[in-house]
Amino acid sequence: MAMFGKKSKNSDDKGVNEAPAIEVFSPKKAKAFFDHATTVHESGNYEYAMINWLKGLSKDPTSMSGLNAFLKSSEVYALENPKKGSKSTKSALSDIKGDVGKYLSALLDFGLKRLDSGSAIKVTSTAAKINLKEPVQMLGEHAMKLVQNDPKAKKEMYVKLLDAFEAVEEFKLAAIAGQSACQLDPADADLQARLRNMLAKSTMSAGGYDSDEEGGFRKNIRDADKQAELAQADSLAKTDSTKDSIVESMEAAFIARPDDLPTLDLYAKALLERGRGVDQLKALTLFSNAFKSSGEFRYRQQAGEIQVMRARRTLAKYASLAKATPSDEEAQTKHTKAQAQFSKLQLDELKLQVKNYPTDLSLKYKLGNILFDKGEYQDAIEQFQTAQNDPKLRREVQSLIGKAFRELGGWEDAAITSFEKAFAGINDETSELGMDIRYGLMDALQAKATKDQDLGAAERADKLAAGMAIQQFNYRDVRDRREQIKVLISEIKG
Repeated sequence: MAMFGKKSKNSDDKGVNEAPAIEVFSPKKAKAFFDHATTVHESGNYEYAMINWLKGLSKDPTSMSGLNAFLKSSEVYALENPKKGSKSTKSALSDIKGDVGKYLSALLDFGLKRLDSGSAIKVTSTAAKINLKEPVQMLGEHAMKLVQNDPKAKKEMYVKLLDAFEAVEEFKLAAIAGQSACQLDPADADLQARLRNMLAKSTMSAGGYDSDEEGGFRKNIRDADKQAELAQADSLAKTDSTKDSIVESMEAAFIARPDDLPTLDLYAKALLERGRGVDQLKALTLFSNAFKSSGEFRYRQQAGEIQVMRARRTLAKYASLAKATPSDEEAQTKHTKAQAQFSKLQLDELKLQVKNYPTDLSLKYKLGNILFDKGEYQDAIEQFQTAQNDPKLRREVQSLIGKAFRELGGWEDAAITSFEKAFAGINDETSELGMDIRYGLMDALQAKATKDQDLGAAERADKLAAGMAIQQFNYRDVRDRREQIKVLISEIKG
């Protein structure tokens, strides 16, 4: 059973300062809702799936798997119903009261308006109110990105995020929010003092200095030698002997505190920095065990990244051998097999990350790129269409959507629309991205003109080709393309 909320020492007293009653939750009851939600989602009834995910979260708000699954269902529902809310879901939540009810209501709004900074901030704040540390971290990071990309961002938006992060002791994120708030109001002395406090707490927490438990990290850095070790570990330039020393020190610390996750992080980092084959295997084991014991996906992610790194190294070895011995069939076969294994592992790991971090648009962008390279254009478009909501990625992703539609064949109009959207936001049309988008648009227009005998499309393609040739005469095959387009225009007119 999980319990949230705290009773004050004077909880029998009545009045405005009375603490809320302790709420008791049941992961077992939550699982029943989650199982049903999974079945309903797979059947395509995403609205009813949302209801069941939220009902399950009302029984166990700490469930990250439940939260991520709800976000997936709401994402698909919102894509299919962009201008429609979910009255059924709101009605189903009406009997869930208190802070949990407010959190679930805010979560529903956020799920349907993923790019609204106000909704993102509100769900983060309500999650913090019931001390949901991991949800606050994930939702808050997403909210921070939205606010940072909002030209009308206000200090109060960052302060709300600062409050939420501080409430769950995510001091590093609190410090980032505080810094952004201070930039908008440098004259706020109280905010400056609060930021300094967050920075100090972030440093203490990162090093494990705030632990007073027996065997805690503070006990082991009281002397000057330990302080020197920490400084040594932070050095950017380390000799092999220094790396060995750091690994030995961190290994001893981990043996003394095997259940301390910050110490495990430092030990694994030291192993990876030294970089021997056995070090990577040790770090992989550390992260895998940490994931099993804590349930925190970031450890599973780090373990997966090590596996990808090792697979990439194996692939490079076989690629080098295949290149050196082109007539050796065995070497070519091994290279092909290693390439297929690496590609599958990389794709599987990224899909897992996207599933567990559904609000991270950069991951969807990476997944879309890999799917595009594999020729899985429909699946790539699905990822790109969500990733384009990130302002930093938008132009490049819209161009990739256009290229994917062209590769599918028969989607010339969709490709033209995508390239036009991308080109509309380009500040420098002669930049590498600007030229790439213009070439893609020219190509799509030429294809449409050829298919439909569309004179207007052919003339637009010719104008683009001429403009690119004037600016970069040897750009790709633009001269040949222009000759082809000129012939096409004559044929259509003739």
